[in-house]
Amino acid sequence: MKQNMATYGVLFISSILSINAYAGIEQGKVKADNCAGCHGLNGISLSTEIPNLAGQKQEYLMNQLKAFRAKTRTNPTMNAMAEDLTDEDIADLTAYFSSLERQPVKEVKTASRNSTATSKEFPETTWITMKKSASVESFPHQKVWNGGPNMLYDAVTPDGTMVLATSPTENTVYVFDAQTGKRLAVVAVGQAPKGVKVSPDGKVAYIANQKSANISVLNLKTLHITATIPVKTGPHNCRFTKDGTLAYVTLQGGAGLGVIDTQSQTMIRVIPIPGIKGPHNLDLSLDEKTAYVRDIVKHVAVVNLATGTTEKIINVGNGHAGIDVSPDGRFVVTGAIGDTYVSVIDTHSWKVRHIEVGNGPHGVRASRDSHWIYVTVSKDHIVAVINARTMKVEKNIAVGKFPFWVAVQGNP
Repeated sequence: MKQNMATYGVLFISSILSINAYAGIEQGKVKADNCAGCHGLNGISLSTEIPNLAGQKQEYLMNQLKAFRAKTRTNPTMNAMAEDLTDEDIADLTAYFSSLERQPVKEVKTASRNSTATSKEFPETTWITMKKSASVESFPHQKVWNGGPNMLYDAVTPDGTMVLATSPTENTVYVFDAQTGKRLAVVAVGQAPKGVKVSPDGKVAYIANQKSANISVLNLKTLHITATIPVKTGPHNCRFTKDGTLAYVTLQGGAGLGVIDTQSQTMIRVIPIPGIKGPHNLDLSLDEKTAYVRDIVKHVAVVNLATGTTEKIINVGNGHAGIDVSPDGRFVVTGAIGDTYVSVIDTHSWKVRHIEVGNGPHGVRASRDSHWIYVTVSKDHIVAVINARTMKVEKNIAVGKFPFWVAVQGNP
């Protein structure tokens, strides 16, 4: 009898442990939405520089998250992601990811790729970086320029003569002749350069160096770095005002939105943005009184630049992405690399509509006349073209591997 009771006790305890473990995995699955933008919902990362989490040992994952939370292991993105995690959150997340299969889930292709680009939907020349193909592709003619490894963000000068693209793998920025694709220079910058933006007068470019926490100032006449501007942790991308006197920089390490005086080349202010996780990309309203800031999880913050207050947090798709205010100021569009749709926000009502485009939309840009929206659909290797008047996808154009960012002359 005693032996049977002992056996029942062991079985009972085992059942309780199994139930608790299952509950932890299920809770972790819900919480993993915040990780999808980089590591994928199935634990298989979206790019080669980000580790897979599926099937990793739970204790190892727990130790890494606790180290990121304590900042004994430094990474601007992960430090920001982990700082608010409780021990229970960490246990749930690691239980979920350690339970997953190591093999990637087969991608479901949701978009046809048979369309070709024309000048109708590309009235201005547009340049798109191909991260895994290490190239830049120009539209509508779809000419491919060979670049460096991991071509990431790009920008075009206001006069349309040069295109710049960052390579965080090399810690460089590539400069191309916009007409011929000839490589004019490869310039060393800071560590892990991400966003690049050209000043309205076309004289300089700012390159946000995420790992070295500074901005490289590139003179576009000499193609040399003339200054380095220290900022807070994790600068990711910049945006100049129309008069070029200020530049705003997203501080993905969590501080908020940095404000740079371009004359003194110093950061003069940081605007906190409560309610979002890791300020990632940004754009300004037509009157430049409002900043729309996309985070690395699933939010857009509407920031009043005069008061420094956050007026609204808008839920969008999972993961990080680009964001763009249409040149006519009617709408804001943002992608969601951990999802299948872009979100279009009405700037007057802040109402949101979602448009399905395929797996992993990241870069977004409207044409200069605000008629078209271009979306880089990273996992399907296509560029989706949305008619902004009907808000429907009109074309899916096959491109290189992992299309990432879009540069349109006339829409910085």
